[in-house]
Amino acid sequence: MTSPTRDRSTSDDAVAARWLLAPGVPGAMGALMDEYARAAEAFCDVVELLDAPSWAVEREGPDANTRSPRAVCAHVCAAARRYADYIRKARGLPFIEAFVLPPGVPAAPHDVRPLLRDALQYTEGALDGLHGADEETIGRITFQVRWGPTYDPDMLLEHAVMHLWRHRRQLLRW
Repeated sequence: MTSPTRDRSTSDDAVAARWLLAPGVPGAMGALMDEYARAAEAFCDVVELLDAPSWAVEREGPDANTRSPRAVCAHVCAAARRYADYIRKARGLPFIEAFVLPPGVPAAPHDVRPLLRDALQYTEGALDGLHGADEETIGRITFQVRWGPTYDPDMLLEHAVMHLWRHRRQLLRW
C-alpha cells in the first residue's frame, strides 16, 4: 500500500524535528514524544492566530489558569515543565520543585512556541535511558501528581499530549 504524497514540511517527522532534539526515537517513549511534538505544533498554530486584543481578553471563571488566552498559555507552558520534573524527580535526575514561569510570561502569542519547545526538550532529558525499556520497567517508575493519581512516565506523557489538545480546543472556542 502506498501513501499519498505529502508536503514534507508538514509531515509528522518534520513537525517532530522542529520540536525535539531526537525525533523519531523507537519505542513507546519515542512515539509519545513525537505525538507530544505534534500536539505542541497544533496548539501553537492556534495560539499564533490570536491578535493582541484576543490574547489579553479576560473572562470570569473559577480557574485563574483559564481566564484569558494568555493565562491558558502560561498554564500549558508551566505544566509541560512540571510534567518533566515529575519524571525527573522519580528517576533521581535534577528537577525543579513546582516550576512556575516568571510573571508576565508569555507576553505575546509568539512567545509560546519557544517556551513549549524548551519544555519538550527538557522532557526528552527526563527520558534518557528509557528508550527501548519494556512496559514493566517503565511501569515501576511511579509518582503521585499534585491532582491526586499515581502515574508512570507513559501515563503522564499521554496526559501531557491530551493537555495540549484540550487547551487547543478551548482556545479555538474562545
